[in-house]
Amino acid sequence: MNIKWNWGTKIFIAIVLFMSLITSFVVFSFKNEISLVEKDYYPKGQEYQQRLNEIKNASQKRDFFSFSQTKDGVLVETPVLKADTASILFFRHSDETLDRVFDIRSGDTSFMFGHSNFKHGKYLVKVYWNSDNVGYYFERDFFFE
Repeated sequence: MNIKWNWGTKIFIAIVLFMSLITSFVVFSFKNEISLVEKDYYPKGQEYQQRLNEIKNASQKRDFFSFSQTKDGVLVETPVLKADTASILFFRHSDETLDRVFDIRSGDTSFMFGHSNFKHGKYLVKVYWNSDNVGYYFERDFFFE
């Protein structure tokens, strides 16, 4: 059997290859999991001005926080917080099951979080505290090795 390679055959082969490429892209996109950064992003968008005020309040104090990795885990050193409530969120963009939230007790200045709490990769550290009805908030990138 001898195939005649004229322009019609070449166009047919090009169309078949193009359609198989598009089909593979569609299959790949359905297998890819899509996760939003925030599940309830609309209400959080409504509270954005409050978040901007908290960021402004924390702008003077954010440099007092230090995040370092030791052989035992992640060490977070803070100034003495006279906070009513305080928490640290280690947010992992790629997988929400790796997000970790830790509450901070008022008066403590250093916190150690063990290796078992983290997986290698980039985290966004979100620190929030409230003192005398004034909110403070800042974010910082942290890479856990």
